[in-house]
Amino acid sequence: MEAIYELETEWGSASSTEIAKKRGVKTSSVTYMLRKLHELGLISYRKYRNITLTPLGRKHAKKLERTHKVMKWFLTLIGVDEKIADTDACALEHRMHPQTTKRLTEFAEWVTEAPKDPRWLQHFYEFQKTGKRVEECFDSLD
Repeated sequence: MEAIYELETEWGSASSTEIAKKRGVKTSSVTYMLRKLHELGLISYRKYRNITLTPLGRKHAKKLERTHKVMKWFLTLIGVDEKIADTDACALEHRMHPQTTKRLTEFAEWVTEAPKDPRWLQHFYEFQKTGKRVEECFDSLD
């Protein structure tokens, strides 16, 4: 669905060949999934025709895209390489419980509204470099 959403956003529709190329899978695998998504009412699909998302499919695709962005942002925040974070975000977005996704999204929104370079984040980066805890960060927890 994400690939369809990306292709549809860029080109107005998608094809099974474009989806397969974008995801690095066989066209037959894409065709199998397209039939399933069509049965669920998430895409408009006819063999050898362009593929588009239904309104319900677009809603789900946007949700997946947001989850992916939040996961990738979080993983890069904690020091994961951007390429690895992107790959892991893709895996996580399909397997996480909605409550976990919701809480991480809330956390992401909270952090982005926090003052620049909050102290706890600086302490975390220092911990990653040195392996030593900054005790003052934990004083308030006692």
